[in-house]
Amino acid sequence: MASEKTPNLGLNQIDRTSPKTTYFDLDKYLDQNWRAVDDFAGDVNDGVNEIKKRLDTTERKAVTLEPGVQIVHAEKAAPFSLTGLSGRMLVNLAGRDWGSSKTLSRFGRFQSTLNIEFTKSIAGGGSLKITSELANAIADGFGNTTTTIKAGKKYIALGNLYNESGSNMQIVIQKTSFSTPLVTSKNKWEFTYVAFSPSVDVNDIQAMARLNVTAVGQVGYADALRLYEISDVEYTALASMTPEQIASKYPFVDSVIPVRNPYAIRYGENLLPSFYEWSAKQGSPVISNLQSVLVTSDNKLIHSVSPVVSGKTYTLSVESSDANGRITVTNSVESTVLADKTGSGLLSVTFTVPAGETSINVRLLGAAKTSVTISNPMLNIGSTAKPFKPREDSMFALQTDLYADPVTGSNADTVFVRDGQYSKSKNWQSFRLDDTFVWSLPGNYTGYKVVGISGLPLAQAYNSLYVTKFDGKILTKNAGMTAADNAYFRNQPIKDSFDISISSVDSGWGDSYTPTADEIKAYFMGWTMFNGETGGTTPDNPSGNVYNGVGRKYWARRSDGVSRNSWLNGTDTLPTTQALNWTPYQLVYQLATPTVDPIESEGQLTFTEGDNQVEVGTGIVLRERNETYQQPVEKLWNINNANYTATAWLKQKASDILVIYKNGKQDYTWMITNKMVTSVGALAQQFDYNHDTGASYSVTYLTLDRSPVVPFVGLYAANEKTLLLDLVDRMQQATSRVSVLENKKAEKDNQSWITPTLLNGVTAETSSVDMQPQYLKMSDNLIKMHGSIKVPTSNATVTFFKLPEGYRPKILTVLNCPASDAVSSDKIAVIAISPDGRVEVVGRGGYGWVRLDAVQFIAE
Repeated sequence: MASEKTPNLGLNQIDRTSPKTTYFDLDKYLDQNWRAVDDFAGDVNDGVNEIKKRLDTTERKAVTLEPGVQIVHAEKAAPFSLTGLSGRMLVNLAGRDWGSSKTLSRFGRFQSTLNIEFTKSIAGGGSLKITSELANAIADGFGNTTTTIKAGKKYIALGNLYNESGSNMQIVIQKTSFSTPLVTSKNKWEFTYVAFSPSVDVNDIQAMARLNVTAVGQVGYADALRLYEISDVEYTALASMTPEQIASKYPFVDSVIPVRNPYAIRYGENLLPSFYEWSAKQGSPVISNLQSVLVTSDNKLIHSVSPVVSGKTYTLSVESSDANGRITVTNSVESTVLADKTGSGLLSVTFTVPAGETSINVRLLGAAKTSVTISNPMLNIGSTAKPFKPREDSMFALQTDLYADPVTGSNADTVFVRDGQYSKSKNWQSFRLDDTFVWSLPGNYTGYKVVGISGLPLAQAYNSLYVTKFDGKILTKNAGMTAADNAYFRNQPIKDSFDISISSVDSGWGDSYTPTADEIKAYFMGWTMFNGETGGTTPDNPSGNVYNGVGRKYWARRSDGVSRNSWLNGTDTLPTTQALNWTPYQLVYQLATPTVDPIESEGQLTFTEGDNQVEVGTGIVLRERNETYQQPVEKLWNINNANYTATAWLKQKASDILVIYKNGKQDYTWMITNKMVTSVGALAQQFDYNHDTGASYSVTYLTLDRSPVVPFVGLYAANEKTLLLDLVDRMQQATSRVSVLENKKAEKDNQSWITPTLLNGVTAETSSVDMQPQYLKMSDNLIKMHGSIKVPTSNATVTFFKLPEGYRPKILTVLNCPASDAVSSDKIAVIAISPDGRVEVVGRGGYGWVRLDAVQFIAE
């Protein structure tokens, strides 16, 4: 009988049945056994050490989420912790001509006919269609906004061209030899760019879209042309970047834009939404529930999956009720079939996204006229079909603007978290220049006037500012104010007074006329003055009609908010509301002293174990309230339907509707169609039987107008102890915040006191914390104020701060507050709160103090 082994370690046992029991094999029964014991002990020790490492030490993995869509591999399912997010600002020297609000009046032409083509677009709002008027020539289209390029500075011009029938297209920098490479491909959008550094200053240049042609009537399209000044470092780095990286780093922005409302979304393991949210139908497929649909060969359900990662492998799987079930995957324009399969039971196909594609189309249909039920669609990363689970995204979003120097990137606003609350170190201040301010007239010159405001938060330097005109033009920094369209902080010891020069052509104020403060306000709300008794009804009929103190004052607005080709709403009554289609001037400048501002945030980004598809972008709007609208015939309820009432439109043009909430909870019964080419963008509709007329609906969506995108830098837990510590830390933070909310709930309060930015020289009465002017919003939508202010201006209505959306009354609210003047403390000040957010002391100023504790009203 052979020697037996021990069952666990495999040690040799002595065969006691052998006649050679007197013989003891030392190697076999001692050495081999001890070696086996030692090997086992080593394995146990390694395992114990690994467990100790996971349970006794913390381990985190650093991860940088880059702008755009990417695949992130996580070792463990864990939350993402933000450690770095900084601001950025782009200044488009080409203005906003090529943005989402295109009108023909913004463009000039050479040897071409121009139109706006709404079915083709990159930046939204259509593209510029260029049709040649001559053979064997060039046809140019260009924006009206001009700029100056400086010798030795570095620039990059970028855009998208679509050559339909010309020889080729390119972007040309007017008055220079700089141009992009020729775009020779046909019938598709091509991104192109040119980086350059001029040797001399060149004034009044434009970035032009050029179509080179051989015949009359040849056509090309252009969109999203932009021109940026960049740093020497960025200029050098272009040589090592791909065109896709350059397009992502320098996107089209509308004039001057910071990082606005950044977000990071980890899409669910299942990249397909519920059937109600699929993007299109052919015929009449019948949706049974969120995950089941009845289809035939004529009745198909289609969904455009975007974004996906070019070159990445995905697997689509469904359950088919019989052998006629069919699934098909194509590229974005449905010209290439990536996968196709027919059958019953579990159907799955694996495919790779073609190079350059960022979206695919999934079709569910039948292989015959008979109906087949397809259910539980699953689209996941990788070459193996995963078990079905409903789509569940994870999102982290911030509602804030983050600025930085547009060329060097220095002095950036930064985000940080403390006790679970996100805040930003704010280095930059931004204001819309409108009727909020008390305007003065520091200078009157031939052909233009200089107007100004005071009492702003202190600027870091007199020239640390960027000012955009109503048409998107960047104003020139000039302390001397020697021409129109100049801007500067006034040369005085305290940098809180800002001046801007306005041409008589723009304002309608003749050289012999001095406008009042309210007439200056009217200009900044979009109204141009003219003489209504000179035979014309607009400022350009007769041409150049300005008011010089003689005749009758009239005002009119530009119909498109920009050009002088068409005027509307002529009136002899001084306007007091903002003109339609008007984009106010904007002032952005660096603060002398950074401040800390709290940030509204939503969500927690988490990773699943394995591959995660993550998108980093900007332009998210969180939970915007919406007054839904029902179509009179079809009886469908609508959000953002361009064909119906504007009361149901979102406040900004939307590229994608992400989530619709009913009384604060996600409502999955809306049919959402994203990336629509309409005047307002994405659309959501709901059947009448799913709608609750007594409910409150709100929408989270992405805006069509985007802004610069920056990386999210952070960490995630890579082992069990780190996960436990993070969990304990988050529970502690959550408990602290819940207890605070509970205490506030006892007072019917749902927010902290907010300290506004005071305007027009208004200050707090004293430096005491208790006397600082502040406001808050109660749980029942009641707005309260407290604190005390000093108002330096006499005999004028003074706007001393502006309330944000959500904190404003539906109608003008006028209240009386205790006040003092130089004679008595027994005075009454009138405080007016407007639906646009202005909080004003009405009629007179010069108060020693005005108490705000009596201000209460219900918010919109």
